[in-house]
Amino acid sequence: MTKKIIAVLLVFCLCASLVPMVSSEEPTLQNSVDLDQLVEHGIALCRALESGGSYDSVVNTSLGCVGMGILGWINSAALQLLRWCGTESKGGDPEYCRSILGDDLFNEVMNAPIPSWNADDLMPSWGYWGSRIFNEQELAAARTLLGSELGIRVQNNLARLYITRQAQHGWDAGVRTEAGLLYYCSAENHYGSGGVKSFMRAVRNALGLEEDDLILSLDQFHQGTELAAAAGEVNTLAYRRKVYKYLTETLGLSSGPDTDVVIPFTDLPDPDHWAYDAIVWAYTNGITAGTSPTTFSPDGTLTRAQAMTFLWAIAGKPEAYNKVNPFEDVHEGDWFYSAVLWAVEMGYTAGTSPTTFSPDREVTTGEMLTFLWAFTGRFDYGVNDNPFSDISEGDYFYRAVLWAYYSGILVGNEGSGDQLLPETPCIRAYVVTYLYRYIMSEFH
Repeated sequence: MTKKIIAVLLVFCLCASLVPMVSSEEPTLQNSVDLDQLVEHGIALCRALESGGSYDSVVNTSLGCVGMGILGWINSAALQLLRWCGTESKGGDPEYCRSILGDDLFNEVMNAPIPSWNADDLMPSWGYWGSRIFNEQELAAARTLLGSELGIRVQNNLARLYITRQAQHGWDAGVRTEAGLLYYCSAENHYGSGGVKSFMRAVRNALGLEEDDLILSLDQFHQGTELAAAAGEVNTLAYRRKVYKYLTETLGLSSGPDTDVVIPFTDLPDPDHWAYDAIVWAYTNGITAGTSPTTFSPDGTLTRAQAMTFLWAIAGKPEAYNKVNPFEDVHEGDWFYSAVLWAVEMGYTAGTSPTTFSPDREVTTGEMLTFLWAFTGRFDYGVNDNPFSDISEGDYFYRAVLWAYYSGILVGNEGSGDQLLPETPCIRAYVVTYLYRYIMSEFH
């Protein structure tokens, strides 16, 4: 896949604005999230992927300043941590702290300026200890203090306040799930309290969200990050992917929508059904509103026109530049007109003939996979190990099917036995699952 194709694909990826159905009770961070669990997970995330370490971790960092403790506090935050150890009102013990640190370091810790509006504020800005490093004696003393019962207690208290404060910032920014809030906390750790605002603006712009629209899932949040990164507005994408993987795989947190979001479909399958997450994703991200206000029709078929509008919605509903319409059966004013013209211009479809698109014909599994394969840039693994007895190398969908199979896009229960049945109509549940699995994969 060329860099140009990758850029085009990622710039034209997801999403439409959400239209959540909120409950009558006004949700808050405190009544919507298990804060004890959030703090526990936040500490685990920091210790696993970021600068956090053990309670008695004290090092001179590559940034030219000292870093310490379970959250890897640095510069002014490290100063604040040690100061709390020596402040009775913060649960500290001045005499014990002095006995461990010695007079000189203790006096510096207790009297050095912390550059914030209030010395007791959390998350002080970069300042006095921005270039402070410890000698061997100071390193040993700080490790002894932070590894003590006092140091552990103070760190736990301060970690809770830091993580809760960051989570509140995320809540104020519209993030509404524990996994999403932890993803936000990680971003604030990296970009700072000022930089994370630019990060959130980039994510919202990429998703097409207004300022007051909510971010209702980790999946949506991460999709916005991917899109913003593709547009050159977000860096550290590889790290953001690691955070996503740790939250979902190691911590086992849900990446889907908030459970308080009301999905109106009465025919929604059970949560453990293979298509459940994909259908919820498609609805909450504006890919489809269903077949009626109360039905999704997961076993219903999809027309070729509808398939194009699904891809078009994922791409953000862009307008074609040239607006060249080669099809006699597609007319200006048709609800699918813009989607088809965009798809033709992008090279995702050439129609069923040079002059027809056949918008009302049911889309087959082979066609749907070919559309999606073209959308991804026609990536070819270069393998010919074909698991399907009814797929041949000369079929127009041959490479698309192999790509879908080896990329994990297929559900696994399509067709019958070793047959995919590519010429049969592709039901709606399969279509949204293919799209969802592609968007959620690292492949894109």
